[in-house]
Amino acid sequence: MPPEYFPLRWESTGDQWWYASPIDWAAANGLYNIVRELLHLDTNLLIKLTSLRRIRRLETVWDDEAQFEDVARCRSKVAQRLLLESETKTGPNSLIRAGYGGWLLYTAASARDIHFVKKLLDRDPLLVFGEGEYGVTDMLYAASRSKNSEVFRLLFDFALFPCSIGGGDADKGEQGGGDGSSGFKSEMMNRAVHAAARGGNVEILRELLGECSNVLMYRDLQGSTLLHSASGRGQVEFNSA
Repeated sequence: MPPEYFPLRWESTGDQWWYASPIDWAAANGLYNIVRELLHLDTNLLIKLTSLRRIRRLETVWDDEAQFEDVARCRSKVAQRLLLESETKTGPNSLIRAGYGGWLLYTAASARDIHFVKKLLDRDPLLVFGEGEYGVTDMLYAASRSKNSEVFRLLFDFALFPCSIGGGDADKGEQGGGDGSSGFKSEMMNRAVHAAARGGNVEILRELLGECSNVLMYRDLQGSTLLHSASGRGQVEFNSA
C-alpha cells in the first residue's frame, strides 16, 4: 500500500524550496489514472515525470525512507501501464521509440522488478546503456540501490557483453580479445563497482571485487575512490565490505 503522507516540499539551499509536482505525487502513489489525466492536460509533464534530476531528488526524500518503501514499485507500475497504453494506441514500442526507454529501465531496476527489466531488455538489449540523460552507470546504480542482486547481475551481464546479446554467440563477447575489448570490460567493471558502492549493495560489491588487493585502482571521472562514492551517498555499510 502507498503511504498516506508524502512531504511535497523541502528546503534545498538557503531559502529556496524545491516542490514535488502533482504528477510526481500521483506516480509515487501508483495513481495511474491521475497521471494519465495530467498528461492529457499537459503532455510536457512527461518530461518532468521522466527527468533523472527530479527522480534523484525524489529518491532522497521518498524512496530512501522506510515508510515510503513502496514508492519505487508504484512508480514502476505506472511506467508499465504508460508503456502498454502507448503500444496499444500508437503502435508497438512507441514510448521506447520516443526516447523514454532509459527512464523505463531505470524505473524498473529501482523497483526490483526483474520481469519488467527482462521485458525491456528483450525488446532492446542496448537500453542497458541508457538514452538521453540516462546512462549505463545510472542503470547499475538503480539496480544497486534496489538491493536486488539478481537485477544488478542481469544488467551488468548485458552491459559487459553487448556483442553476445540478442541471440548471438554466447561466447562472442569473451572471445573478442584485443585492447579495445579489455578496455571496455575494465570501464564497465569500474562503473559497476562505483554504482554498487553508491547504491549500498555490499553483496554485489564484494562479489565484483573478489580477491582484489587494491581497491584504490577503481576511480571515477573525478578521481573519487569507492569510499568517496559510498560516503557521498551515506552508505556506511561499505566500511565492512
